[in-house]
Amino acid sequence: VNLSANFTLEEMCVTLTGLPNAPDDTAKQNLLYLCQYVLQPIRNEVGALLVSSGFRSPEVNILAKSRPSSQHLDGEAADFIPLGDLPIDNVFRWIVKVSGIPFGQCIRESKDGKDWIHIRLPRLDKPNQQALVYDGKEYKPYAR
Repeated sequence: VNLSANFTLEEMCVTLTGLPNAPDDTAKQNLLYLCQYVLQPIRNEVGALLVSSGFRSPEVNILAKSRPSSQHLDGEAADFIPLGDLPIDNVFRWIVKVSGIPFGQCIRESKDGKDWIHIRLPRLDKPNQQALVYDGKEYKPYAR
């Protein structure tokens, strides 16, 4: 099932855990919004993206050692790396400073030698357009 020009429902639900990871209708709708309004505009600008984590069932979320409040549980967040020639820091900077893409949080994350960008849909009644950097230990505001 295509969620946007370059993203499918299947790739947004991939897990290597072997556990069931099927979103309900609400999570599917959120994934549609995430792909059409957040990920696809990034893809259009920087080229191919590898989504390492999109939707997570509660069991998959536990194995990922993520928070019980993770927006991955509702299909509202994705972790990805750019596959093109642009360094991840340039992609992150473009998203938060130039793109105008609406997001709740965009986090440049690094842990255990791995780097990725976490992005989530905007939220009602919560701060949006938050840009953070995570170094594996703590979150810090990104200096715009």
